[in-house]
Amino acid sequence: MHDWVFPLLFAVLALAAGVALRRAGELFVVAVRGGRVVLVRGRIPSRLLDDLGDVLRGADDMTLRARVVDNRAELTPAGGRDRLSPATAQRLRNVISLWPVAKIRNAPRRRGRARRARPPART
Repeated sequence: MHDWVFPLLFAVLALAAGVALRRAGELFVVAVRGGRVVLVRGRIPSRLLDDLGDVLRGADDMTLRARVVDNRAELTPAGGRDRLSPATAQRLRNVISLWPVAKIRNAPRRRGRARRARPPART
């Protein structure tokens, strides 16, 4: 065999293990695209997705990741370039703090098309 096969195989396995470890504590990932909040990966209760849509209405395009930290859910921008205003970050902390990790993990799986936050009711 060639001398480069084993180091390449090791690098691929190490990369896969790194991705798996990073996603181990991840609950869900949502993206804000064109003013709409869309579930990218994971499970999320519909009411929580709608609440996030209310908070992030009018926000720039970004991706948020929810993960478990000290047995509670925490939302963080997925990309280093995504910035939240302090007021929006506080509102997101307030919304996510109302949801226990067990309720988020037990949300039904979404099948087919991506789940979007419901638009607000017109008054």
